[in-house]
Formats: sequence, structure tokens, C-alpha cells
Amino acid sequence: MTYGQGQDGQQNGAQQHGGQQHGGQQHGGQQQGSQQHGGMPQAPGAGPTGGAVERPSRGFEIAGFVLSFFGILAIAGLVMSTISFRKLGRAGQPRGLSLAGIIISIVVLLLTLGGIVAVVTGVSAVVEACQQLGPGTHVVDGVTYTCS
Repeated sequence: MTYGQGQDGQQNGAQQHGGQQHGGQQHGGQQQGSQQHGGMPQAPGAGPTGGAVERPSRGFEIAGFVLSFFGILAIAGLVMSTISFRKLGRAGQPRGLSLAGIIISIVVLLLTLGGIVAVVTGVSAVVEACQQLGPGTHVVDGVTYTCS
């Protein structure tokens, strides 16, 4: 029974008999240490099937970058880009798209918050002016207010 695989591609904890493994050593000609069937060496870090080590998915990186352009959704983009930035950094993978997602998310969030503040300020100014002027249509300093 095989329990796991170490970082160097060798089987750890295997305790099998009859042509199979014993803690990384084999009897009967199957896999031994970091060699494949037939005694051919595997690539460094290769898995038990001979494939390359699995790299982190780039889905979060792409999703975070795309979401970073959409106003309040940039919060989700910032979170996803930050997560992918850290994961890819640990794996030694390029992380430029994640960094771009982080920067764009911050800029878009600041612009969105600035826009929200401007709209709230403008609406409150109009509401205050209408309270002072009363119902009807009024022209004050070239600005027309229609209050109800």
C-alpha cells in the first residue's frame, strides 16, 4: 500500500510485498526510488505517473484580473488576485497578471469610491436646494431645479 510521494518523486511509507515496494525499495522489477519501469530515470520532481509536477491553477489569476475592471466587483478581483499572487509566488511561477489585477483593482476601487462620494454629495446638494426652494421649477444662477 503506498501512502504518499515526497518532493523528490520517491514513494514514502510504502510497505508492499511480492514484486512491489518496501519503503522506496522494490522487489520484482516495478518502480524503485526515482526510476520508472525498466530502470529509466524520471525527470526531477516527476510524479508517479512520470508527468511533471502539477503547477498551481491560473484560474484565480485570470478571474481576479477580469473582475478588477468592474466597479464594486473589484473587491472580489483584489481578493482573488492577492490569493493567486501569493500561491504563484510560493510555486515560483510568473505572477505579473496577478500583480496587474491587484493594481487595477485598487485604482478602480478608489475611482468607484470617489464616484460614489461625488454622487452622494451632488444628490444631497440638490435635495437641500429643493427643501429651501419648495415644489416647482426654479432657476438659480443658471441652474434649473425641478423639485416635487
